[in-house]
Amino acid sequence: MSFSSVTHKIDWLFDEHLPTTVWSGSLEKVSYPYPPEWAIGYSEHIDFHDGISMVKAFHNFTNEDRPSEIPLGIFNVQPVIPSFTSHIMHKGCLNFINNKNKDKIIRMPGSDLFGRIDNIDITQILFTDEDISLTAIFIPEVQLINLIGLNEIEIFYKNLGILNLGDYNQIKIPQTISNKIANCTPSHLNGSLRQLFANSVILQYLIEVNIYISSMDIFKNNSSNSKIDITGLHTELLQVTGEIPKLSDIAKKYNVTPFKLNQIFFENYNQSIYNFLANQRLDQAYQCLLKTDIPMKTLAHKIGYSHVNHFITAFKNKFNVTPGSLRRKDKD
Repeated sequence: MSFSSVTHKIDWLFDEHLPTTVWSGSLEKVSYPYPPEWAIGYSEHIDFHDGISMVKAFHNFTNEDRPSEIPLGIFNVQPVIPSFTSHIMHKGCLNFINNKNKDKIIRMPGSDLFGRIDNIDITQILFTDEDISLTAIFIPEVQLINLIGLNEIEIFYKNLGILNLGDYNQIKIPQTISNKIANCTPSHLNGSLRQLFANSVILQYLIEVNIYISSMDIFKNNSSNSKIDITGLHTELLQVTGEIPKLSDIAKKYNVTPFKLNQIFFENYNQSIYNFLANQRLDQAYQCLLKTDIPMKTLAHKIGYSHVNHFITAFKNKFNVTPGSLRRKDKD
């Protein structure tokens, strides 16, 4: 089997003075006060460093004698600043009631609910025919402009039918697009690699939603016309060691939004910036295993894996050999 002939920097991997990164997003788990004979439910609240937040909710109905509907309660939240939100159903069904105008929206997989909010005042009623899982994303509008761009944001809102603050609109979105959000904070990654992965998935979700609902590939066309030294960016990413840079910081250097930068990179190299960096770290690990005796657990953590077993799985998927087998084979 042949591998890339690119020369990778690996000295940073066995630098004992280089601090390893930690997951910069905070996670809070909150249980729902169900009677134990009805259900088990909880939500995970995740806050990212850039103001983006996410809520994942899970409801497991345990008893056949449960009621057919369960009022989950009234949710009243006021964001610090106006925000964009997307509500995604992965499984099950619920009734979403806007307490301001009494609009009722049946939420189920296959349709995502988009909105621009300065206040959330809703009631949720769960239908207990099957278990429920969902994700809600909240992005401050200021941050969304940084990600997408001021001109593009107006087109994006127009495509979604949410031109005014307070607007909601439910749109049919293929689950192949929506379900990516369900797994955007994988436990097998940690540190800045996990942060980059989450941001990359959210960004890709927004791109694919816009392209799907638009009659023209507006973002794709715009990005293709942007004058960016994409070869220079590729070379720069090959030199990344230690802490992985944020997408927003990379994009700022090239005077484009992260939205466009990721799209342009994908068009030229057929992979996202996250995937490129994740693969590069595995390539660096490959070289490191051949040239050093660094403990495998230390190596796994340094390149962004929360457990050595996750690193072994990813390594074998890429190279068709486990790290231990590679190291033993090299010494024979």
